[in-house]
Amino acid sequence: FLWEITRLLGRGNFLKLVTGKFYSPKEEYRIFMFVDLKSSTTIAEKLGHLLYSSFIKDCFYDLSVAHQYGTQIYQYVGDEAVLTWLPEKMKCITECIDAFWEFNDTLLRKKTYYKDKYDIVPEFKAGVSIGMATVVEIGNFKKEIAYHGNVLNTAARIEEMCNVLNEKLLISKKLCDVIASEKSCYIYEK
Repeated sequence: FLWEITRLLGRGNFLKLVTGKFYSPKEEYRIFMFVDLKSSTTIAEKLGHLLYSSFIKDCFYDLSVAHQYGTQIYQYVGDEAVLTWLPEKMKCITECIDAFWEFNDTLLRKKTYYKDKYDIVPEFKAGVSIGMATVVEIGNFKKEIAYHGNVLNTAARIEEMCNVLNEKLLISKKLCDVIASEKSCYIYEK
């Protein structure tokens, strides 16, 4: 039962919710990544809503590979997932970038599965930023831990720029500067 509750709320959030840690708003320095399916409208029209839902479910199941890079999946919104990290708990700040490429590689390894089942190989794009966010418990009958702040808006806008620039992954200048200042880590290029 506790395992299922933990999976529902996200790793580390059950105890925070029960103890009321986020009953009042708090600030946290975090990394946010918006991961979005490319050509989602076209895919949804081709598959129909039931098969499309199964397709998204499979994709987000494969996104679970990101957990090995210390992420929390904050929320799923349609064909988009929002991931977050606490930088001070990361072994290396580039883990957020590594997580996206691991997900991308997983989808490529499973392209035969997706092609056979859906006649589509999924492609995702992502935008990443770092900064202060407010975290607070919201809701009464359906409680949730919610994040607010410019860092989320920035990550979402960066993800949208992937279409304009025809890139799979873009990061904010602020995150790029943090990565460049990390002496013990490398800058990941793919």
